Amino acid sequence: MASAVLAHKDETEADRPRASRLQADLAARILRMLKAQGAGPGHHLVELDLCREFDVSRTPVRGALRLLAEQGAVEARANRGYVLRGPVTEAPEIDIPSPEDEEDQRLFIAIAEARNKGEMPDQCSQLEVARMFDVKLPTVVRVLRQLAELGLVERKPGNGWSFGMPINSSGARLDSYAFRAVIEPACLVESTFELDREWLDRSRARHVAFRKRKWRDTLSFELFAINADFHEGLARCSGNRYFLDAVQRQNRLRSFLNIQWVNGADRVKDSIDEHLEIMDMLEAGENLQASLMMKEHLILARDVEATV
Repeated sequence: MASAVLAHKDETEADRPRASRLQADLAARILRMLKAQGAGPGHHLVELDLCREFDVSRTPVRGALRLLAEQGAVEARANRGYVLRGPVTEAPEIDIPSPEDEEDQRLFIAIAEARNKGEMPDQCSQLEVARMFDVKLPTVVRVLRQLAELGLVERKPGNGWSFGMPINSSGARLDSYAFRAVIEPACLVESTFELDREWLDRSRARHVAFRKRKWRDTLSFELFAINADFHEGLARCSGNRYFLDAVQRQNRLRSFLNIQWVNGADRVKDSIDEHLEIMDMLEAGENLQASLMMKEHLILARDVEATV
């Protein structure tokens, strides 16, 4: 009985609203959009419009708006949702300093590794996950919600969770790289391609700053976020919604297949350098060369993956 009471207490605490990294990233993207639009005080943020703009569900949008309210950028109005408090003069990346972040990242990586090795069942309860990885229940709930936002798990009636996507595998990774090696280079030579230089500057700065850091396994999550933003950002520049949709879907898949970096610290730097070279080519207007470099980058990543 005592354990049941404790479990109920943990679940109640975990159910308190808190922002995830996905929501923090979305909050930053909303700010950048508002800045680009020149939105002023009183601008109404409509949840459904934001869902359509960023191709996400209401849950991360609501979390992002709550975070922006906590930051003082927007405020809640009775029967109106959220409105902008003032003009957006700058749109920095939003981070959430939290002592729980590293613990969440470790569990995310551990679940990804266990699923990829076939060591975790397709369906399990929160308590089973907590026992399997020897972590606290609130941590399990937070991480499962992150996975749900990525479309990789869904909650069953009661306390169970189901991994809807069967994942094993080097084969799935190699298939993903083969698909991307066709799609992503094509994005860069589309007639509708228009480079977003403001985004490019932010992306380059994130790459350079990350390259200077000493590598450790818990940085896998952050490396993936930088990597995913790079590939999705270029797809968005293509001006073709179908290219963008394809890359976003691959990013959601890769977030679970490749979240644990196993290629070593040297490959981290090489991959970042390849991204920076592609950015330089695009900034110089050399899109065809950038496209060829993107294909080489993806093929090299595939070949490295195949040897691990």
